[in-house]
Amino acid sequence: MVDVVMPNNNALVEAVLAQLKPEFSAARLGFAQAFVGLFFRRVPDEDMVGRELADWTGLARDALDFLQVRAGDHALVRVYNPNRAEHGWESSHTVVQVLTDDMPFLVDSVTIAISACDNFVHSVVHPVVQVDRDAGGHVLGMHEESAAGGRGKAESFMHFEIDRRADPEEMARLAAAVQHALADVRACVRDWASMRAKMHEIAEDLASRPLPIDAAARVELQEFLRWAANDHFTFLGYREYTTVHQGSEDVLLAVDGSGLGILRGQEARPRSLKSLAARDVPDSEGGKVVIITKTNARSNVHRPGYMDYIGILRFDGNGKPVAEERFLGLFTSSAYTARPWDIPLVRKKYESVMHDSGLKSAGHSGKALRHILETMPRDEMLQAATAEIFDTAMSVLALQERARTRLFLRRDIYGRFYSCLVFLPRDRFTQAVRERIEILMRDALEGERVDSTVHVGDESLARLHLTIRPKAGARVDVDITALEARIAQIVRNWYDELRDVLVAKHGEERGLKLATRYGKALPMGYIESSSTEWAAADVEICAALKNSEDLRLALYRAPGDSVRLRLKLFRFGAPIALSEALPMMENMGLHVLSEHPFEMQLGAGSRIFIQDFEVQPQTGIVVDPERVHDSFQAAFERTWRGEVENDGFNRLILSAQMNWRQVAMLRGYCKYLLQTGVPFSQTYMEEALNRYPQIAQQLAELFEAKFNPARSEHAVKLDIAAKALKPMLDGVASLDDDRILRSFITVIHATLRTNYYQLKHDKPRDYLCFKFDPAKIPELPKPRPYREIFVYSARVEGVHLRFGPVARGGLRWSDRREDFRTEVLGLVKAQMVKNTVIVPVGAKGGFFVKKPPLGGDRDAQLAEGVACYRIFINALLDITDNFVDDKLVHPQLVVRHDADDPYLVVAADKGTATFSDIANSISLEHGFWLGDAFASGGSVGYDHKGMGITAKGAWESVKRHFRSLGRDSQSQDFSCVGVGDMSGDVFGNGMLLSEHIRLFAAFDHRHIFLDPSPDAAMSFKERSRLFRVPRSSWDDYDKTLISSGGGVFPRSAKTIAITPQVCAALGIIDGTESMTPNELMIAILKAPVDLLWNGGIGTYVKSAAETHADCGDRANNAIRVNGGDLRAKIVGEGGNLGMTQRGRIEAALNGVLLNTDFIDNSAGVDTSDHEVNIKILLNDIVARGAMTTTARNELLAGMTAEVGGLVLRDNYLQNQAISVMERMSVSRLGSKQHFIRTLESKGLLDRQLEFLPSDAEFSERKARGLGLTRPELSVLLSYSKIVLFNQLLESDVPEDPFLSAELVRYFPKPLQERFANEMQGHRLKREIIATAVTNSIVNRMGATFVMRMQEDTGESPAEIAKAYAIARELLDSRAIWAAIEALDGKVHGDAQIDAMLQVWHLIRNLTRWLLNLSGGRLVIADAVARFGDGFKELRDGLGAVFADTDRQLAHQLRERWIKDGFDTALAERLSGLPALASGLDVVEVALERKLPLKQVAKVYFNLGEALHLKWLMQKIDELPVEGRWHAHARGVSRDELFSQQRLLAAQVLERGDGKSDGAALVDAWIKRDDAPLKFTLAMFADMRAQVNMDYPTVSVAVRRLAQLVQAGARS
Repeated sequence: MVDVVMPNNNALVEAVLAQLKPEFSAARLGFAQAFVGLFFRRVPDEDMVGRELADWTGLARDALDFLQVRAGDHALVRVYNPNRAEHGWESSHTVVQVLTDDMPFLVDSVTIAISACDNFVHSVVHPVVQVDRDAGGHVLGMHEESAAGGRGKAESFMHFEIDRRADPEEMARLAAAVQHALADVRACVRDWASMRAKMHEIAEDLASRPLPIDAAARVELQEFLRWAANDHFTFLGYREYTTVHQGSEDVLLAVDGSGLGILRGQEARPRSLKSLAARDVPDSEGGKVVIITKTNARSNVHRPGYMDYIGILRFDGNGKPVAEERFLGLFTSSAYTARPWDIPLVRKKYESVMHDSGLKSAGHSGKALRHILETMPRDEMLQAATAEIFDTAMSVLALQERARTRLFLRRDIYGRFYSCLVFLPRDRFTQAVRERIEILMRDALEGERVDSTVHVGDESLARLHLTIRPKAGARVDVDITALEARIAQIVRNWYDELRDVLVAKHGEERGLKLATRYGKALPMGYIESSSTEWAAADVEICAALKNSEDLRLALYRAPGDSVRLRLKLFRFGAPIALSEALPMMENMGLHVLSEHPFEMQLGAGSRIFIQDFEVQPQTGIVVDPERVHDSFQAAFERTWRGEVENDGFNRLILSAQMNWRQVAMLRGYCKYLLQTGVPFSQTYMEEALNRYPQIAQQLAELFEAKFNPARSEHAVKLDIAAKALKPMLDGVASLDDDRILRSFITVIHATLRTNYYQLKHDKPRDYLCFKFDPAKIPELPKPRPYREIFVYSARVEGVHLRFGPVARGGLRWSDRREDFRTEVLGLVKAQMVKNTVIVPVGAKGGFFVKKPPLGGDRDAQLAEGVACYRIFINALLDITDNFVDDKLVHPQLVVRHDADDPYLVVAADKGTATFSDIANSISLEHGFWLGDAFASGGSVGYDHKGMGITAKGAWESVKRHFRSLGRDSQSQDFSCVGVGDMSGDVFGNGMLLSEHIRLFAAFDHRHIFLDPSPDAAMSFKERSRLFRVPRSSWDDYDKTLISSGGGVFPRSAKTIAITPQVCAALGIIDGTESMTPNELMIAILKAPVDLLWNGGIGTYVKSAAETHADCGDRANNAIRVNGGDLRAKIVGEGGNLGMTQRGRIEAALNGVLLNTDFIDNSAGVDTSDHEVNIKILLNDIVARGAMTTTARNELLAGMTAEVGGLVLRDNYLQNQAISVMERMSVSRLGSKQHFIRTLESKGLLDRQLEFLPSDAEFSERKARGLGLTRPELSVLLSYSKIVLFNQLLESDVPEDPFLSAELVRYFPKPLQERFANEMQGHRLKREIIATAVTNSIVNRMGATFVMRMQEDTGESPAEIAKAYAIARELLDSRAIWAAIEALDGKVHGDAQIDAMLQVWHLIRNLTRWLLNLSGGRLVIADAVARFGDGFKELRDGLGAVFADTDRQLAHQLRERWIKDGFDTALAERLSGLPALASGLDVVEVALERKLPLKQVAKVYFNLGEALHLKWLMQKIDELPVEGRWHAHARGVSRDELFSQQRLLAAQVLERGDGKSDGAALVDAWIKRDDAPLKFTLAMFADMRAQVNMDYPTVSVAVRRLAQLVQAGARS
């Protein structure tokens, strides 16, 4: 465990002392306390972090050991690498420790010594300790400095940690250097007072010395020395020199004993007097007497610069210099910041320059000159002669008017160095310029070292001050003019050349603007790597940038390189991140070799970034930059903006020389193919196209030949393009590549329309859509839609599938990126069957948001979803035909390869519940003929949630199921569990549809609700409250109202406590104390309750034979159960896809009552359809000015309740139809099987797709006495409607005058009353009538009725529909149905179904009779007129015409209905229905014979009794049906029996006198002596004695009856 010390000094001190205490004596511990406290108070916080306590303790112990002995004034220095074994601590650095007497300059000087040895100092700790030592230097006491009672003297302990050094010699040299520096410091400090006193002494002595200067200059010199001594000069050394004649020259000789500081000691070598600069000093004030310059040696005390040199000369009486008093040191910072007029000597130079300039000090130029002198380097002012300063200052002043480059060069008085002042325009000064000038001057002056300082102020000029020391022995010959010119070239060459290029190209005004704003902003790195020609082009690109969203690029061949290219990116504000740029370039076929980024500062925070990439085309790609530049730029820019996807398709820009739109087209087709389930990945398809770029080009040509509106003869050109592809495909080696390329050809050929060529504001749309004929795409999964539109963009992808020209369905916001088409296809299958109740056939759409805001909140996510939805809707309308002024108009710039197609209607769905207004606004923007009828459910429409219509529709199924159990869900309490919460539409509304719901449990995606023993009334009230709370959850439920043992629990909980009450309510094993949320939700789904109500999203029930993967809902895999495990009696499917179809069937086979989701929740789509069709009607009226929009909206709102009633009526009837079919399912199982086979043979049904039984399964069910389940019957019901609708739509049924009433009946009564005439012009009149007739027939007669009628009679569906309508009117069946339905909840549901079957049988017989009539096609009105009165008379007077047997049977039936709870009137009417099967025979005979109906009826019924024909009919009905032909034979026998009875009745009547009672006529006829009659009676008597009758026997009987008729006719 590492004990890391935190930055707390006091805590560290205590910790270290605690470590040392056990091993130190009391005395030494006292020393340690003083030292450790001082030491660690000097350790910076940042240096304390990360070092172990043991190391700090070891360092302190090691340092104390180092301090123990120091003799005399000797400084202790050690350089070492600490290690634990030897020193008790360790460090990654080399350590330098110094112990010496405390004095100034120590740390600075030691640091200089360390740095001079090329070391970097990482940390310094410098405590000053007061140490008392004995004579031997041993420590006697140690205290803080100036501590009370402390003895001894102050000693400095310095601890440096530097770069790690391992070489002992190197470490020894470092120690020696430190010792040398310490010696110099000691010498300086020791003699500092003496040196300062010496300067004061000289200053005073100057008053009496012979000097070659005037009195004023003498005084000025004195003042200067006093000024320097007064803390403006740090004294490092002093020595006196005298002149001595040796040999042939005079020399300087150091005066023994005169040295102080670092100059203390003997100077052995005499120096030539020529070194005395006085011989070359100009004749000026003070300059003859004092020398101010720099030494050749750097200081190793205090500051590391070259030392300043002040030399005062002594003169003899002849004015000859005979001695020098020399001071070495450093001018202090206060000296360098003092103003020139405040420094003696310098102020005289300043005054002289100002005076000689002739400028007024208060004037502009005078002030400027004053500023120049004030900012001139102090070394120059101190060292240079007045004349030199004047010349320089005046020249610089001249530069103020025209900024340019100037060089001023001054040679040191000793010739040791050159001082160079370089002035240059400030905007040209850069570090690179500085470095280049330094190099130039160093080389020109043969310099060994260059020191430089920079002054850049507010002036237009920058100043570079160089001090250059030539190499020893160098002979310098300087051409200042040439140097100045070369400096000017450095300063101006590149920018000036760029300016010249820009001016030449754009003219002076624009060229200068570009050069000033953009050229000057180009950084040095760019300049060094670019020519001015390229820079000019780049400047033009930079100038074209508009804002931070803009991007420009340049692609060109690298100079002198035939392979590599250069790609430059230009952008405001920030560069493109490499993580973005590199993948884009790689995907566009370029390998990035290097990047050179540059930043241009334009001022005011504005920046342009240039990224210069060196790139190389990928293998196989040959690039002509000039040819592809524009297309490459457009593609790259749009990819960066996110308008084009960044993938391998973009390589086609270079490899196939395609533009981004052509590539987007191929990418769009690829995305569509991926959605259809092709076995290839996108990457694989990209590679295939890139392997064959010429084929990719030809695919684009194929597309353009078909759809480019600028071309003509599209079919011819399409054929040419297709033929050109064939030889290319022959050269494709790989089978996979061939399949991929051919799949692109297939989808292009299957495309009917596209918006590819449409423009908006003269620009192509940023999305594509393709309209397909799915029949031309063989590999599409079934079922294949009638038409399909695929929408593609970088932001969104979507698909719209429809199964007919007039289709509707919702558009959902899908979350399935990879297979949203599969999701939509699954939904549209349900939509197809759901839409059978409405006018349009099934359609469905879905879109996927590809770029949701990362980390975005709900509003940001919604905003992107809306934007993508808008793209999707616009794309659909882009290629849809329109009506303008009642004329069909085709979309602009769209080449159509299909018929007129103006009908497009959408609706809300998952994720788009509030988007209808958006869709309608887009519809209005397009001027689409449907207007706001385009999308139902908007703000001016029917609010499904507000109406609760979806839930109410599904509740009709629930009520039907309860009635079949003999219970009433609206008056009796029942138990329930559910999926959803009260904020949801379907669940929330559903749980308020009965006040008798006892909701035991429910769950949604957030919570689990448990109420094991709820009070129905109280819980209903709380659910009602919760429903009204916006965005409520189960957690908002009043917990005090939950029964004992219940609660609300988050699904995120680890476990949930299970109470005994919950166990009992949900059928959980007794003793269970806890469950995970998933286990509990499974238990809820399996609960033994009356109703499982699904109002949620997801698939929760499957079959045992299915896997979770088959369900396509991964989110609910953990809680999904099998249908066979459901223990609920009833399932209400308010939500979509709550169960798989196989799961439903499995549940139904296990006794659960349920339909399908498309049956239960069809009310929503039905409501939307009514809304759309009502709006179509009213919008035409508004367009004609007969109604205002406001009035239309008020009328719509006022019809809400009635529209809801019409919709729920459809739900009611569909449930009733399924129940009737279910009742006959076992007995008519063969008929259902035959129906399925027939549809299969015509390609109208896929048995496996709909999970209908195979023939083998049909046989098994028949053997087990099982029929089809309600979910299976639901499918057959819907498919029968789909088939019949199309058959009727293609017939004359919609034009039948009688059936036009169905059109009126479709609409609410306010519209019927006001706009019945206008309804005849409704654009969907035919569809509405066909739908209404289809629903009427199938809802009342079942799925197989029309097919059976077709096969039995050979008539068309249109004729069958007319015959059915006639039969319905004659019977007045609507009144009977209404009376039966009025008994809901009053009688058992099974009894109601029995009554419905009575009507069903009669209508079937009447329809057959009508279809068997000769005389051509039926006319409904004529038939009703012909038979109506007679049939009504018959049905109202049956009791008076019955034979005794008929009367007895009717009485028995009447009693049965009354016993079941039917009222007397209805029971009376139902009891007579069986007899009316032959009613039309009776009426027909009466009409033909012109006889009273009553007489004819009596004859007919009594004749049947006399010949036992009712017995024979009963035997015919009892015949077993083993197949289609058995059924046909039975029907023919029945028809024949009715026909013969009618003919016999006519013969009996013909024999009568027209006045006799019908019974008497029959009695007389039967008693006559007639051999054929006797033979017939005998045969029938013998047959009645048989136990069983078969088809041959029945056939003989019916034939015998026909022979009797023939015999009667002959007689």
